[in-house]
Amino acid sequence: MIGESVNFMIIGMSVVFAFLVIMVLVLKAQGKLINYFIASKNDSSTSSITNGNEVTDAKKVAIISAAVKHHIQKNSKN
Repeated sequence: MIGESVNFMIIGMSVVFAFLVIMVLVLKAQGKLINYFIASKNDSSTSSITNGNEVTDAKKVAIISAAVKHHIQKNSKN
């Protein structure tokens, strides 16, 4: 009776472990496959997007720093 329980426990844990290993391998392969197709599709358009994001990021940094400076000046007077 105890031997059968141990046997079922070992079989069950082995099946779960094998499933998790297979799932990790499939997800890694899927990630590589998706990155391959997305990277090949976006090679031509990345330069224009990058330049636009740099300008937008610089504007956001300037706006945030101005807001923080204004907040500090406003609260330091009180």
